[in-house]
Amino acid sequence: MKKHLFSAVIALLLINTANAQIDDYRIGITVGPTFSYNRSPNEGSNTSVEKDGSAVKFLLGAFVDIPFKDNYYFHGGINYATKVTKITVTDPRFLGGQPDSERYDHEYLQVPLLVKLYTNEVLLDTRLFFNFGLIPEIRLNTSTEDAGVMYISKFQSIDLAGNFGGGLERAIGVNTNVFAALNFNIGFLNQVNEQNPIYDDIKVKNNMFALEIGIKF
Repeated sequence: MKKHLFSAVIALLLINTANAQIDDYRIGITVGPTFSYNRSPNEGSNTSVEKDGSAVKFLLGAFVDIPFKDNYYFHGGINYATKVTKITVTDPRFLGGQPDSERYDHEYLQVPLLVKLYTNEVLLDTRLFFNFGLIPEIRLNTSTEDAGVMYISKFQSIDLAGNFGGGLERAIGVNTNVFAALNFNIGFLNQVNEQNPIYDDIKVKNNMFALEIGIKF
């Protein structure tokens, strides 16, 4: 079901984009800090898994905005984003029932596929915008400094996140705009591929807030 829904959204965006005035497309770059944390929706009979805080990471990317209707744009691009998974595991059968924590740092390649909606000018040369859509992600690398139990031995290679957010954009020249935006990504897929089998099933899903600043031409 998720696969069919994803395919339908992509097809709709491509059809609308094909009808756009291609000469009006704009390209740009974006960068900013991110606030990365995970959700751990576990319901094991013995093993309790909880998120163990968050971390400030970063995002860097390039994008293209293509209009397909007045004030409506298709926003596509590619981002390099870092994330973190921090969990605390408690199981009365092991370690005397004491909680134990692990941290995993990830590098992801994101491909945002968004719809961006602009308002009319709220100030001179300044508009608000809102965006929403899907972000397929490819995990590039995972590292950990923990030398303990290793609750998660392998993470999934892909993820799919929903995105919504918005920001403020200002024209500073005929073809140059700057912007600032706040985006929230919510991961849909369990990222645990292989785990220590002596524990109940561990589930981890990624969340991320991104404060982005950028420029487009």
